[in-house]
Amino acid sequence: METKSGQSIVEMALLLPVMLMVLFGIIEFGYLIFAYSMVSQAARNGAEAAAQLPPYQTWLDLRNNPPANYPGFTADPCTRGIMEAIRSDIVLFDGTANEGRRIEDYVTIRYPNGSQTRNLSDRGPIEIEINYPVRSITPLFDMIGLPNGTLNLRVVQRRSIENLGVDPTRPRGVACARDINDWNQNFRQP
Repeated sequence: METKSGQSIVEMALLLPVMLMVLFGIIEFGYLIFAYSMVSQAARNGAEAAAQLPPYQTWLDLRNNPPANYPGFTADPCTRGIMEAIRSDIVLFDGTANEGRRIEDYVTIRYPNGSQTRNLSDRGPIEIEINYPVRSITPLFDMIGLPNGTLNLRVVQRRSIENLGVDPTRPRGVACARDINDWNQNFRQP
């Protein structure tokens, strides 16, 4: 059998794109599994903290319509505790990803059955949702047409309320701020 000059170059030119797509796919799929497990664990940690320290709905409502004297979403000890639980041991949320945006920008805390279930007799659920954009580490996402090479991972974790956030070191034993006036009276640091 006679071999032609340049045959191996043509074969490589035909197979290299396919081999690169398979390689990029394996790398990207592994990274997505890692990212999903990190986001899922973060939501689980947050839901477990929220079951112990459920914030008041009135405080959660201030996030979307903050008044002038709003100290910030995480000024309330309960929401701060939830966010700290979400950030714990999660390397994906180091603050350098996604233009340095904080994880708080991607987290939603809600009572799916209504805030009236925030009591120990109903033990209603509290829900943590994280909708986190993950950027591709290879050009694969761009090649298949995802905008900006980004895929949104959405994870929702739900837990039943176990405690109302009792803190014996606080006045009246309350750990969560109802609103800004309550925060100013009981939680503001001098």
